[in-house]
Amino acid sequence: MNINDRLYAVYLIDYYGPLLTEHQLAILNEYYDNDLSMQEIAENHQISKSAVADIIKRSFNQLQTYENKLHLLTKARKREIIIQELLSKDDQEIKTLAGKLKELELGE
Repeated sequence: MNINDRLYAVYLIDYYGPLLTEHQLAILNEYYDNDLSMQEIAENHQISKSAVADIIKRSFNQLQTYENKLHLLTKARKREIIIQELLSKDDQEIKTLAGKLKELELGE
């Protein structure tokens, strides 16, 4: 898995992770965020390595299905591009509004 695939998975988890079970989310976080091996995760959860691989695969597919239907991540990326364009403008009022949009996007 290359860095772009890994980053995409982390973004999917950020957006749709709460829709997974606690068990699925814990395993994905250990794998993607904490960079644990499947063997380490298996030992932590007292399950087989193949069970970990299956959970990761099924959970990731589930996250992709959510994105394919809802497009939340895609829309957020497009909004970020627009916000950056607005922030680059000279007009202070536009910059202020773009900053407010960015704060809203980040949940601040």
